[in-house]
Amino acid sequence: MRLILILLAWCLGICAVAQQSADPYVLDTLFQRIPPLSHDAHGRLPLITWEPFRQSATDDSFSKDIPLPVATYTALAQRGLAQAIPLTAKAIPLALAMQQAGMAVVVMEGNGGDAPGALEPDALHKLPRSFDVEGAVHPCPLLLAGWHTQAMALRATLKAFKDAGVTIDAAWLDWENEPLWGSEEWEQARHCPRCQELFSPGVLDEYPTYRDFIVRFRQQLFSTYLAAPIREAFPKCVVTNWAVVHSSPERLTLHYWGRFRFPPMTIGLFTATNPVAYGNDIEYSLLWDKVWANRKETPLDQPHMDQLYTYVMLSQISEDTANAQRWAPETLSIPWVCRYCPDMDDAAVPMMSRTRYRELLRHLWLRGADSLQIFNAFRPNHPELRLQEVEDAVTSYDEALRYRTLLEHGTVMNTHVPGVMEAGAVWSGLRGNEEAVVRAFAPGLTPVTFALSVWDDAPLQSLLASPEGATYHFIRRHGVIETTRE
Repeated sequence: MRLILILLAWCLGICAVAQQSADPYVLDTLFQRIPPLSHDAHGRLPLITWEPFRQSATDDSFSKDIPLPVATYTALAQRGLAQAIPLTAKAIPLALAMQQAGMAVVVMEGNGGDAPGALEPDALHKLPRSFDVEGAVHPCPLLLAGWHTQAMALRATLKAFKDAGVTIDAAWLDWENEPLWGSEEWEQARHCPRCQELFSPGVLDEYPTYRDFIVRFRQQLFSTYLAAPIREAFPKCVVTNWAVVHSSPERLTLHYWGRFRFPPMTIGLFTATNPVAYGNDIEYSLLWDKVWANRKETPLDQPHMDQLYTYVMLSQISEDTANAQRWAPETLSIPWVCRYCPDMDDAAVPMMSRTRYRELLRHLWLRGADSLQIFNAFRPNHPELRLQEVEDAVTSYDEALRYRTLLEHGTVMNTHVPGVMEAGAVWSGLRGNEEAVVRAFAPGLTPVTFALSVWDDAPLQSLLASPEGATYHFIRRHGVIETTRE
């Protein structure tokens, strides 16, 4: 028996070493691959990751709420990173250790399914026996008792943090619960006698009408029962949730996978928006046949998928920023980002190239991003991506910090989203009174020029956008504009 145990331990050790070599997402490797920021980020909101940081491939300290060494938190902060923690009282020791290390306390957790709407008895749809249910039966969207129960539990959790001496600086959450706006949810609601009584006339008649109602209602719901309790406890906390965005009649914001455009809506009590920029292969199935005029002759290759990804991934932040500039300029922007999100897991669909992804990240900073949430979920077929996602985000952040004053006080210059087949330059920029920065690239293989007036009273300049991209820095002194290509 002892020999068997020894052999088992040896095999487990070999497996752990193999996993660590195949998947470099451990802190020693991260610190080797990602150097400290070369530009000052003190006082700014950190970047957070979906995956917790680990000291080894078998390190489970995070799941047990055991803090990392203070020096480790310091090293992460030097790279602009913070360890996000779940919004649960069990995580208070982690929060205290990070606060002691001078790291911002950021809570982030995912949540889905029928709760909180289903927390109260008798909350699910009353469906006729003849109704063919696909999947779960969902709660009636307009019943709010379960949400009140959830909000009170959340207030108790927040009080525990306060009583322990923790200040939560940011709550960037990923609650994707019901009510959702899918066609199955609509079918359940319109066949439910209780919903037929509760909904205003006409809302259940057509799917697009129901979808638009739920999109607006859901944002108000989360504002009331999620954002409000957090801001009660921590008034300075930066609060957002998955895909919270501004949308207006003048600029309807695109759904994060490009399915449809969100109806006009505000963000309520949230203090930050959360546009999504994922290289999701589902965008191929949803949009490929719609965006190419000659789709039958368009090859499914890297360049064409890069163009499609760029269109979708640039859309939400651009449209959200355009609306915020007009209606709520005080709003922060904390996008979710990732290069590869395989909802379909279709090997025939190329993932976004790393070169184009890094280019896109540069443009997010110049279109209003104040920090990033990095969705670096483990991908068994591509274990290297877990660290690459962090590396690319931090690298783009360090580049942007070179223009920190503009990042924090500049005006976004461009929110145009080029169509998939547009051949002109893609450019983004920030400007102040006497300084500006612009990043531009050509979406195809051929360089293109474009004309730009950096300030309203400045003359047009002709700039070159190359496939590999370029950054232009402008300084205005005594009416003379100095232009540097960097």
